Amino acid sequence: MKTLTFDVMLDGRFVCTLRYEYCPLFPVAERELRDFVVSKRPTLRNKDFRIEF
Repeated sequence: MKTLTFDVMLDGRFVCTLRYEYCPLFPVAERELRDFVVSKRPTLRNKDFRIEF
């Protein structure tokens, strides 16, 4: 397992940094990352946030 570290931005402002563990044999889907962010930060549900690497 590898760890992907990324920042979450909302309206150009930094919200948080999250770490996502994934298996490098399979591609990481954008939908999976969005669902992961919402599971960790429920206040971002239905908001247009960006994921920055």
